[in-house]
Amino acid sequence: MKRISSYIAIFLIVFIYSSCIDEIDLDLDTGESHLVVFGWITNEIVPYEIKLSISNGYSDQTGYPAVSGAEVFVTDQEGDRYDFVEIPGTGKYQSDPTNFVGSPGSVYQLTVLHNQNIYTSSPEEMPELSVAEDAFVNFIADPADFEIDPEDENFFISAFINDDSTTSNFYRWKVYVNDQLRNSPEELVLFDDQFTNGNKFKFDAGNVLFTQADDAHFQHMSLSKEAFDYYKNIKEQVSNSTLSPRVLPGIVEGNMINVNDPNELVLGYFGASEVLNVNVDN
Repeated sequence: MKRISSYIAIFLIVFIYSSCIDEIDLDLDTGESHLVVFGWITNEIVPYEIKLSISNGYSDQTGYPAVSGAEVFVTDQEGDRYDFVEIPGTGKYQSDPTNFVGSPGSVYQLTVLHNQNIYTSSPEEMPELSVAEDAFVNFIADPADFEIDPEDENFFISAFINDDSTTSNFYRWKVYVNDQLRNSPEELVLFDDQFTNGNKFKFDAGNVLFTQADDAHFQHMSLSKEAFDYYKNIKEQVSNSTLSPRVLPGIVEGNMINVNDPNELVLGYFGASEVLNVNVDN
């Protein structure tokens, strides 16, 4: 009887407190909108693309509106200018591959003219790329199990890097599984030669997993130190633990500024990479 009375008392307490809770609508700031600029120059003979959009407020889930009607061009260290033409209404501006192919060692700067504002990137050099070779599929083995289930996503890419000893090198791998780029922030594959400068070393892209039946290959890319830090910051922000964060949460700033108003926050990044497409032995 005492136990039943206790249950009734607990029920009444919960009912009283729950009935006293009011629904609260928080009047949150929608947040400022910012120009987002993203583009990359490589040594590939393809149209390069600069994407322009506007970031939304916190509560706006409609996507990033495209910025049309801008004048977009890239200049190199010789002062040569390469114009990018918009695919109408998309905010995507493309170069002419018959007129412009990036070259390792060259320096490029992006300029965007829009709404009487001049936006420029910091000069970005395309670093030369050390060779990646002998790429193969590796796997995560369970010490308690002698067999690897081919249907489990515990396979990943490994390759050897012949690192150039004359400079500090920063790398990115774009991993494609069944011809689909695995490009979530958690799957950014970034590494450098801080402890392996000038050596041949093996690197494992263990954060991009797939099954044994999947087909995988990757693009081996050089990065500037600034581009490497930009991507690394994105990855750290997303993988941050709310209980014990490794980095302070914040906006990931790129390398674009508004010349007319240097205090304006411009998001995104303009960079340059030498690229090598690497097949993987299964």
